Amino acid sequence: TEGLGKLPKLLLTSLHGSEAEIYLFGGCITSWKVADKDLLFVRPDAVFNGHKPISGGAPHCFPQFGPGPIQQHGFARNMNWSVVDSEYVEGNPILTLELKDDPYSRSMWDFSFQALYKVILDSNSLSTELRITNTDKKPFSFSSALHTYFRASVTAATVKGLKGCKTLNKDPDPSNPLVGKEEREVISFPGFVDCVYLDAPNELQLDNGLGDTI
Repeated sequence: TEGLGKLPKLLLTSLHGSEAEIYLFGGCITSWKVADKDLLFVRPDAVFNGHKPISGGAPHCFPQFGPGPIQQHGFARNMNWSVVDSEYVEGNPILTLELKDDPYSRSMWDFSFQALYKVILDSNSLSTELRITNTDKKPFSFSSALHTYFRASVTAATVKGLKGCKTLNKDPDPSNPLVGKEEREVISFPGFVDCVYLDAPNELQLDNGLGDTI
């Protein structure tokens, strides 16, 4: 369907009641609704012009996370992905998007690659899988992440599962983070927080303060 800024948007609906929206620009999931409640957040000032990355939902960071030799968070969130496969399994939609190198990506990162991004929508879960294939004749290294925005009440939101992790507190000096250890079972956010957790477990719990645990 046609989304904001006339950008093509895909609508996923599970027969079990959940929904999701994905823009082909950036391969960005912008909405994930369970019981008609959207668990993702898109910034009010987000731009849908096909040039600037969408600020919200679950944008891609590839082939670089954060700052580095190429543009911030890489180029995958700033390119058009294509649909290569879709199916229904027991009432749940499964969608696969593809991104390949082009002159724009090669102007920053001169490698040939294929990225396959699978999205599975279930009754109360949204699963993703990113598979990168090197189609070049030379090796490359990369990093990737989903820079996910969750809808939350900042004063009420909490996170569990990080106790014992080594921390790099980038506030007050981002260039010289303070090394520490997380001692709290439940982490809250009374003010500005910019903290990296090393060796985090595979599963964390976010209480968004709005009645949902993700």
